[in-house]
Amino acid sequence: MRVLIASLTLLLAACGFQPMYAQPQGANAIGPVAVSEIDGKAGHVLRIELNRILAVENDGSAPMDLRITLVEQVTPLGIRRDESATRAELRLTANYVLTPPQPGARVMRGSVFTVVTYDIPTAAFGEISAQDDARERAAETMAQRFRSELALRMAQARAG
Repeated sequence: MRVLIASLTLLLAACGFQPMYAQPQGANAIGPVAVSEIDGKAGHVLRIELNRILAVENDGSAPMDLRITLVEQVTPLGIRRDESATRAELRLTANYVLTPPQPGARVMRGSVFTVVTYDIPTAAFGEISAQDDARERAAETMAQRFRSELALRMAQARAG
């Protein structure tokens, strides 16, 4: 049994597998990031979530600057007979620019998107409340995706 475990460990080490979030010598996957102000309610929630999630990456060095522009699109779905919608889809697209603190360093650009759906109630102000809730859920989900995107892009930059 021990021989099998040892051989599997050697085989895994030989394949070039390298965990994305565990850098050699315990270094951070991303590094410190300063998130600039983002317009809109979803932008506010996204910035708060990103600051919370990326706080563990702060090692005291100069932070990279992350600028995000959000684009929000709402698409009605599930049309009733009176041509009003019963469901809607909210799509948030974030275009970002990550600028390292060193002058002349490579600037990273990209985009991240997330889609959430929500029911449209028949109550007078129910749609506003449902859309606000969907906007917050989308921003929280997007913050998690941002962390994965930035970690992946940083790992690719270190490898290449």
